Amino acid sequence: MTTRRRAGLIAIAAGLVSGAMAAQAPPPGVSYRFTYAQAGDSTVAVEIGWGSPLAEPRSLVMPRAIPMGYGEQRYDAFVTDVRAFTTDGRSTAPEREEGPRWRLNAGSTRVTYRVDLQRMERDVRAASDASRVREGYLGALGYSVFGFVDGFELRPARLRVEGPNGWPVFVTLAPSWPVTASAVDAGAADFYELADGQIVMGPKAVIRRLADAPAPLYLAGYAEGAVDFDRVGRLAATAFQRVTDYFGTVPVTHYTVHQELLTPLSPQHEYGMSMEHLGSSTYYLLASTGLTAASTADDDARVLYNFAHHMAHAWVPKRAYGHGYFPFQWELAPVLDSIWFAEGFGQYAAIMALAPGTPDAAAYRSGMLNRRFRPNLANAPAFLKRLSLVDLSRVASTRYAEDFRTGRLVFSRGGLMAAAIDDRIQSESKGSKSLRDALRFLVAWTARERRAFSNDELAALIRQSTGVEVGAVIGEWLRPLP
Repeated sequence: MTTRRRAGLIAIAAGLVSGAMAAQAPPPGVSYRFTYAQAGDSTVAVEIGWGSPLAEPRSLVMPRAIPMGYGEQRYDAFVTDVRAFTTDGRSTAPEREEGPRWRLNAGSTRVTYRVDLQRMERDVRAASDASRVREGYLGALGYSVFGFVDGFELRPARLRVEGPNGWPVFVTLAPSWPVTASAVDAGAADFYELADGQIVMGPKAVIRRLADAPAPLYLAGYAEGAVDFDRVGRLAATAFQRVTDYFGTVPVTHYTVHQELLTPLSPQHEYGMSMEHLGSSTYYLLASTGLTAASTADDDARVLYNFAHHMAHAWVPKRAYGHGYFPFQWELAPVLDSIWFAEGFGQYAAIMALAPGTPDAAAYRSGMLNRRFRPNLANAPAFLKRLSLVDLSRVASTRYAEDFRTGRLVFSRGGLMAAAIDDRIQSESKGSKSLRDALRFLVAWTARERRAFSNDELAALIRQSTGVEVGAVIGEWLRPLP
């Protein structure tokens, strides 16, 4: 082989290797900075940077849809002072586009804006959908403050969070203990993970590390009324252990329970709803409803189930889901035909996770089905009963909590379907299999296939994991109620 030919082959090989490496290289990251500069301020500053100048115009987009919120909030209404910057430091005010968008010109490398949290809490009546700043405290939902550059949603994100001097800072994406007053840096695989996190800071925030296993578990609390956070923490740790035992896997590297007990801003503001996230869950309660020494065993049981319910959603549907949950549509609430699976099967999993820890597991299961699900079917208005479960799910996609008649009925029908499927599996397998085996399989299947399953696939997937045919059970529960 001649030296020239050898050199040519080496160059070709190097080019192939370089091309392969380029093809495999991860997309460039996006950096986020969240700054709450001074105690008492009503606004926070956000900066988003992406390194290379934009080759063409793109849009800055603020979310309106809320993951598993089944509704919309116009978070763009609280965004002000939007500025786009180029590499030489020149800045412009981006043109506002239709919807929750601002036009970023070619050449832009970063954008800054402010979010008015005080006005957000005032105008968004559902406490579970709003970020807030109160005396000595800030609590922020990622999707209410972070926008994204259209087309960059799948890029990894880096986040830096800064608070006022002396304020402890806690970020659910990178929890640490003991909490410090220094800036916190965190990373996220993509915009969804970034937006699904929370930021907590301030001298009135209560931060605790509850357990080291099955994954580090944290409590981030804030209370404007009496509460025993030791008691809350014990229940949270119990719920987390039992739910992870049920699913048999720990898909998170850490988990945070974030509970706020709040004095109402007005009679029109709504409290009591909770939300689930990839690595955390959030609970927004009235200040007068905290657990105290006067709380009863029934109060403990109620709180334990609420924790388990929203923790279970870290598996179903955050990691086993129907169409529309991932990839998520941020500008408009997606129309979903499987809320009954996400909410009903997730709640049933929580019931079955807690049952072994009760004196009579069968009685606990029966009691929860009778209290949690069956009354909602009996009391539902006739026009909702006449809807198929898929149609009801689509209706609830945009008004689950706003008109909770839809939310209650869709999760209750889904929960009772899950119970009926579980009964069929255990009966046909003579107790060797249960719905738990199917849910574990679905989580593993989703991680492997990296996609949603359709309603039509569910029976086959359950049969594959348990050997039991449940298509008739699913079909019966999908039909309108008699």
